[in-house]
Amino acid sequence: MPTPFAARLLPCLLGLVLLGLPSSRAQGTVPAGTERVSQVARCLKLRRDAPPVAAALAESLLREADLTVEDELKTLSCLGIAAGLSGDRKRAVEAGARMERLVLAHPELALAFRARAYSQAGSVFHGAGQIHRAEAAYLRVQDLARQLPADEAALFQATTLSNIGLIHADYLDSPEVADGFHRKALAIAASVGLEDPAILHNHVLNLVRLGRTAEALAVIDQGEAMAHRRQALAVVERLRAERAGIWITQGRLGPAQQVLTSVIRAQQTSADTPGLAGSLAKLSTLQRIAGDATAALATARLAWSHVDGTPQPQKQREVLRAWMAAHAALGQADGVMAVGARLHALEMETLKAQRLASLAELQARSESAAAQRELQAMRHKAQIQALNDDKARLLRKAGVVAMILLVMAGVGFGLLQRRKNRQLRAVSATDPLTGLRNRRAAGTALQAMSTQRATPGMRHVLFLIDIDHFKQVNDGFGHHAGDDVLVGIADALRTLCRPGDVIARWGGEEFLMACPDLTAAQACTVAARLHERLGGARELAPGRAWDLTVSLGFAPFPFFEEGREGWEYAIRLADRALYAAKDRRNAWAGLWGRTLPDGASAAGVLEEPENAVRSGNVDLMASYAIERLPKTALRAA
Repeated sequence: MPTPFAARLLPCLLGLVLLGLPSSRAQGTVPAGTERVSQVARCLKLRRDAPPVAAALAESLLREADLTVEDELKTLSCLGIAAGLSGDRKRAVEAGARMERLVLAHPELALAFRARAYSQAGSVFHGAGQIHRAEAAYLRVQDLARQLPADEAALFQATTLSNIGLIHADYLDSPEVADGFHRKALAIAASVGLEDPAILHNHVLNLVRLGRTAEALAVIDQGEAMAHRRQALAVVERLRAERAGIWITQGRLGPAQQVLTSVIRAQQTSADTPGLAGSLAKLSTLQRIAGDATAALATARLAWSHVDGTPQPQKQREVLRAWMAAHAALGQADGVMAVGARLHALEMETLKAQRLASLAELQARSESAAAQRELQAMRHKAQIQALNDDKARLLRKAGVVAMILLVMAGVGFGLLQRRKNRQLRAVSATDPLTGLRNRRAAGTALQAMSTQRATPGMRHVLFLIDIDHFKQVNDGFGHHAGDDVLVGIADALRTLCRPGDVIARWGGEEFLMACPDLTAAQACTVAARLHERLGGARELAPGRAWDLTVSLGFAPFPFFEEGREGWEYAIRLADRALYAAKDRRNAWAGLWGRTLPDGASAAGVLEEPENAVRSGNVDLMASYAIERLPKTALRAA
């Protein structure tokens, strides 16, 4: 359940999306005082479920001369979101720009309200395709959020991380990177009791794109329940459409068609044009699979009419792919090439909109020019062939058939090659015995974790786990028993880790676990839990048991408060802590930096950590009593 704090802040931050009927205010008769505040709130509720009604209501409210600054900002937010969803990009951008100017002109506004206004302006620019302006607004939100209490700042951080994930998925073609941002946004939202079904919806879209359909279905169930609680009707319908899309891939055409028919009817009523386009694209795919390619082509064309010229790159790609597949099913090679040219042009527009490096932009333009020349040559050839005799027309038909076969063969080969490449990447990144990440893949994952700033007051933490006396297992029971122990440790780590944690076989009998966003006390708790759960008696041979114990060492990154030390620095200090724990065996120890000693460097602390511990700049935490610190307690192994 949301915390009392989140319950007070959510209506201002997110706006509820309740579907209502047009009122006198929407028709030009504006009541004053309390009723006007009610109309502003109603506009915010309608902006996603009934964009045309919300836009008309917002325009009516903005004509009033006695609106307060706060109500004017809320009304502009309503207008910008509604106009973007209706495809009126120019009006949406103008509303976002007015919001920014209004906030700058009124520095007396409360800090939290200014952050909310910039967050909403960023959402307006994002929905209008102005990604560079959206990013600038999100950066302003983060700057202001740093001055707010931790719980309040977390609300803005969750929304901003979800939006950054959308940018990676929609404009940078990086769904794997987007997945990390969506998961962190959900974790932060859960930590402060924030219920935002839009964050779950964005996560579902990315999971579908990654092919994780089972996980996507589970998140859809969770998102629908939350959207019903928040009365976010547009999100409910979009999630239902995504479930139907997954069912289509599973061959459940009958239930999928029933759901899509209901969803399309609801989205037509509410004028959710981007959602309607996505639902129609899924219906086109269903019709094509069911054998009605003609209906699939007509439905795809109707879907395109709802997103043509709008800043909806993800929906546009989905519609264009369904359109191309319908042409291919009908054997219309010219149609496939024409729609393919539109898809190619869309990708080029997305690249240029993001201001990519000049070399990449030049390459994109060159490829676009080459594609246009190729299409012109094909059209010219078709015109010449149309003037030939019957024999030439027969040859042309044969060429079209051959082209279709080549396209289908090329697509099939490309999909097969892509699958093989994914399998090769998975094999090269996986330890063959335990199925965990290997050392190289773990380094890549840790580098990605390093780029994500920890929640204020917390740090990312590395744990190194070493099996005590492992050589005695191999010598006394055989290498197969040693392999069983390693596999058992790996399975236990999987059950103990959280979503977003990194686990890997670091080498030999040594394992690594990295957890984002922990305090020093939480790191000690995790170390104690790992130490307890990974150890214990193991039957390695009939009638012969082994009392398995492990030693652990951990360190955070960045290591010092406000520091910039990366995970490589932390791994070396965690190794020092592990050495201290193994000196006792069956123990754990951790090093936690407070402040860098005056005049010292991070490299110097790494060489002589015991001096920093004695001076109080570094805390040494352990499962055993530390009565005194020998000079060699933390020396390198």
